[in-house]
Amino acid sequence: MKAKIETSRLEKILKKVEGVADKKASMAVLSMVLIEYKPAESYLYLLSTDLEIGYKGKVFAEIEGEETSFCVPARKFYEIIKNFPEDELYLVKEDNRLIIRDAQERIVYNLAITDSEEFPSLPEFIEENAIEIPGKVLAELISNTIFSTSKEESHFVLGGIYFEPIKDAGILRAVASDGHRLVKFDREVIGIENANFNEGFIVGRKAAKQIEDIAEDELVIKLGYINNYVVIWTSNSVFFARTIEGTYPDYKSVIPSSYENVLKVDRKLLMDALKRVSLVITERFKPVTFDLKPDEITLISQETEMGKAQIKLSAIYEGKPLTVNYNAEYILDALEVMDSEEVEIKIGEERTPALITGYRDEGFLYLVMPMVL
Repeated sequence: MKAKIETSRLEKILKKVEGVADKKASMAVLSMVLIEYKPAESYLYLLSTDLEIGYKGKVFAEIEGEETSFCVPARKFYEIIKNFPEDELYLVKEDNRLIIRDAQERIVYNLAITDSEEFPSLPEFIEENAIEIPGKVLAELISNTIFSTSKEESHFVLGGIYFEPIKDAGILRAVASDGHRLVKFDREVIGIENANFNEGFIVGRKAAKQIEDIAEDELVIKLGYINNYVVIWTSNSVFFARTIEGTYPDYKSVIPSSYENVLKVDRKLLMDALKRVSLVITERFKPVTFDLKPDEITLISQETEMGKAQIKLSAIYEGKPLTVNYNAEYILDALEVMDSEEVEIKIGEERTPALITGYRDEGFLYLVMPMVL
C-alpha cells in the first residue's frame, strides 16, 4: 500500500491530530494516530482521541493498493512530517512498518505500526441543524476568554468556557471565570436562532484550545451541540469534545449595574506601567495599588526586601479619591486581548469588582476583583 501526499497538507492535519492525542495516556493507543487508506476516495484519513475529545481529518492522496488501516505514534509521526524537506512524500505500508520517504529514497524513515483494532471507535455525528459561523469569530470568542478559565481542579465547571446562545439578540456568548475575575464576550452570529441547542454548555480548556486552532484556519465552520458533545465540522475534518457536566454559576448576578468612579486611560500606557511596576514584585500574585485622583493615577508596588516602585500616569478620573489593589497580571491579561486605544475602568468600593470595557471592543466586558492586602 502506497500513498503520495503533499507534505504541507499532511503536516497541517497532523498538527491538529497530535494536539488531540494523549501523550501521557495509560493506554498506549491513545498516544497514536489511526491512519486509514481510502483509495476509492483518494483520501487518507487520520484520527486521534483521548476519549474525551477526538479529531478526524482527511488529506488528498494518490493511493495505490487496497483499503487498510493501522496506528503509529502521533508525536513522532508529526515531527517527521514537520521536518520533512521535500514538497511531496510517500507513505508506504510494508508488513508491520510504515515507511516515510521521498521519491528518490534519499530520505527514509521506518515507524513500527500497531493494529488498528486496538484504536477505540469514535462516535458519529450528523450535521443536521448545525450552524455556520465564521472561523475567525469562533476563534476570537475563545482567545478573548480562555485566559480567565480556572486551572484549579476543585473549580470543575470553571475549568472551561461557557458558551450561551442569546437567540433573540442573534448572539453567541462566551463566558469564563476563575472566581477572581470574569470575562464575557458577545459576537453576532447569523442564524444562531436555528442552532440545535437552546441552553449553554461548557467546553474544557484543552478542547477550547483545539477548537481555536481549527477555527482560525477556516473561513467558515459548522458548530453543533449533540448529546453532551460540542462538534465542529470543516471542509476536511470533524472535531468533537465531551462538554463539562454541571451548572455554570449565575455570572449575570455578579456584574454591578452602576458605578460612581470611572477611570479612562490609554491602554498601552497602562500596560507598560503595570509591567514596569511589577518588576520589583516577587510574589506569585502581583499586587499593585491604584492611587486614584482627578486627572492622575499612581501605580505603587508593595514594598519588599527588593524595593518598591511607583509610576504616575496621566488619565481622566471622575469620582472620589480612592486607593484600591489589583493583581497586575489579571488586568494585563484583559488589556492584551483588547483593541481599544483607550479603556474605561469602572471602580467600586472594597470588594466590588472593577469593570473594564473599550469603545473598539464591542461585546467585551471584564470584571476583576480587588485584592485585600
